[in-house]
Amino acid sequence: MLTFKEFFSSGDIVNLTEQVVYDELKAFIERQEVEFCQCDKCLFDIACVVLNAVPSLYSSSDVDRKYPNADFSMEYEHLQRLVKEELPKSIALVKSRLHH
Repeated sequence: MLTFKEFFSSGDIVNLTEQVVYDELKAFIERQEVEFCQCDKCLFDIACVVLNAVPSLYSSSDVDRKYPNADFSMEYEHLQRLVKEELPKSIALVKSRLHH
């Protein structure tokens, strides 16, 4: 019998918020809107600050992720907007408190 930890780690639970944050951070860097340190530590800190500021969106089904219903699509789009709003704030915060 699997332990709870083994059971859940064998599943397909995905935090979609993480991917949205990574994608938006990459796009933000490519647009070169703001100059900021892009070392690993700073990028990790920025991602963590954004992830702590926005709600998580979990999915346990690959089918739901590939073929989302209207409600899920709206929630995902709302999440993207929130991340876009939080990203500049998070960059400013990390810039003001560098850890290196």
